[in-house]
Amino acid sequence: MDKELFERLLYEEESPTLDCKKEQYPFAKASDDEKSELLKDLIGFTNAWRRSEAYILIGVEEVRGGRSIVVGIAKSDHLPDHSVQQFVNNLINRPMHFHYEAFGFEGKQVGIIRIELQARPIYLKRDYGKLEKEKVYIRRGSSTDPSKPASLEEIALMGQTAFPPSAELVVEFAQIERDDSLGPTISWNAEFCEMPPEEAIPDFVAPKEHDPLGIDLSILADPGSRLNTDYFRELANFEFVRRLFRPVRLLVTNVGQVAASHVQCELDIPADIGAHVMSDLPAAPKESSSMFREQALKGIKPAFRRYPGDTTIDRNDDRYRIEIDCGDLQPGRQVWSHVFYLGKGDNAALELAGKIYAANLPKPEDFTLRIAVNIARTSMSVHELQRLKPYAGQ
Repeated sequence: MDKELFERLLYEEESPTLDCKKEQYPFAKASDDEKSELLKDLIGFTNAWRRSEAYILIGVEEVRGGRSIVVGIAKSDHLPDHSVQQFVNNLINRPMHFHYEAFGFEGKQVGIIRIELQARPIYLKRDYGKLEKEKVYIRRGSSTDPSKPASLEEIALMGQTAFPPSAELVVEFAQIERDDSLGPTISWNAEFCEMPPEEAIPDFVAPKEHDPLGIDLSILADPGSRLNTDYFRELANFEFVRRLFRPVRLLVTNVGQVAASHVQCELDIPADIGAHVMSDLPAAPKESSSMFREQALKGIKPAFRRYPGDTTIDRNDDRYRIEIDCGDLQPGRQVWSHVFYLGKGDNAALELAGKIYAANLPKPEDFTLRIAVNIARTSMSVHELQRLKPYAGQ
């Protein structure tokens, strides 16, 4: 929603494409009868005879023949989109395409529900609250009257003029080591460990091993090795990143009725929120390295070939962009991204916006992921850094 469109909607009267609600729908801790009011309106708008998207403006009082009044709602009263989606789609015969958005206007909070044009009819699979199963509730004019559902003739016409089935793609967080979904919201604990200044960290000096004749045995063991004098400085950086950054993996699922082709998923992380993204964590530093091994590895170039789930990170001054190449997705198929790493230096509730593209989608689909980050602040002295155990593989 943008300010210009919202302003235009304030001048429209209630209709099969617009409704104004002064107060928020009861939802959290509400009874089935109370929640059925929201369900009725969503089904009614979806089944209505209209040629454009429909909107429900919450926190707006209609003024017939004039500009509606924005009264606003409390920020805490906003509906959680993912919870409403789950509530509605568990009760109806086919997925409903709608979205709840929190919108700020003239210093007030407004809830906006956008209902897309989509296949009809939609009805309940079972009785719920005040609503009956298999009745096709429909909005006529400025209201949905449960006592006047769609006629058999209308239902038949809905089927004839229904939109062709389309791919429907969902993006969620996934378990790192298992192919399980975590949903659109996760939380994690991390540590912001303040390291000593680089100039205060001494060079690394390796202990010498001598035989009874006084010969340094470490040189004889690997004459091509060289000491890494920056070992402690590299260790400080490694420890800081390892403690702060957390692995993230995404899951893309086609929950629609047709295949989606050439699917691309993009997740943007704005630079101004103070979060950072890495494709991988730095390797553990080594106290020494072998010149012979490094020379041998110089000539090795890994072959590159793209597979579903391949993940790239693009960065500019304004944002990080995580791009996932999903290939073609048949109905019910899933693709897991490669693991990437996200770090944030302070407590935050991150709300990240993304888009899904596919060759057979009429337009990109928006999605939102949320992360609650809890940070513990610590510090490390030079002595503590020097006492850390060396990492395996050195």
